Amino acid sequence: MRRIPLWLTLVPLVAAVGLYALLWRGWAEDFRTELVRWLPGDSLSVTGFPYRLEVEVETPRLEGDGTVALVAEAARARINRGPWQPDLTVIGAEAPRFTARVGPGISARIEGSTALTSVNWGEGRLRRLSSVVQAARVRLGTLALPISADTLELHLRERDGEAVPDTSPVQAARGQLVLSGTRLRLGQGDALTMAAEILATGAARLDDYDRWAAGGTLELTKLTLADAHGEVARVNATLAPEGRDRLRVAGTVVTACPLRLAGSAAPEYRLRVPVRLAFSGTLDAIVMTAPADLAGRPRRTKEPACPRISG
Repeated sequence: MRRIPLWLTLVPLVAAVGLYALLWRGWAEDFRTELVRWLPGDSLSVTGFPYRLEVEVETPRLEGDGTVALVAEAARARINRGPWQPDLTVIGAEAPRFTARVGPGISARIEGSTALTSVNWGEGRLRRLSSVVQAARVRLGTLALPISADTLELHLRERDGEAVPDTSPVQAARGQLVLSGTRLRLGQGDALTMAAEILATGAARLDDYDRWAAGGTLELTKLTLADAHGEVARVNATLAPEGRDRLRVAGTVVTACPLRLAGSAAPEYRLRVPVRLAFSGTLDAIVMTAPADLAGRPRRTKEPACPRISG
């Protein structure tokens, strides 16, 4: 039996590597071309062969002027994508700044030390956008109270708008935002853990503000604040737009620390049976119903006092 020369056995391997290198260069050029549309003026070089497509950018700025004005900036960003996953992009950013703005009173600004964001876009819609921001600082509209968190996690999805009964008081869900925060502080308040879900409802896809504002709402289906000793407050609310300048809010809060929630600086022990309070107004001017008969309600005086919720 004649032996096959070693060099001949390597020919298929060398050919496969060469073919893959050509394919990778094509994918890299497509990736660079796509990024240039979003980051014009930047000199972009794609690296990462053979496992990924990666671009490093100094002081990137991404700006969109659609229904919601979006601005994303950073001191430095690393953008990468798998060669076989054109619909998934992962972005690591240093000193990120994100701003979303509809009108003077409807806006949000998030800053942090670092952020890791993944964007899954396909079939013409946002399947998922997830971001984990470290040392986050948040401003909401005209709300003067600053918000900070050691870690802030956001997950945004576009929903298909499942059918709702004709008797439903709200329209179909078109978007979903899930939030969580660790060591979150409202102003100078104590560190809390936060978890929340917001559904954006509307008659059609969320690509026109005026059409959404005609009947759409933001449904705060869950917002919980807790400290190391248990839940402090649980909130449900509906936010409805008033023009482009403000959101009107109405809802209820279940809390074992009603005085602290109202901003009292005096020490308060948790109620053994939480109370339900109603509130309404705008985000910067909320009016809450006063709890009745708190003096006679039993409290958990052998447990740690309620945390300062804001300050």
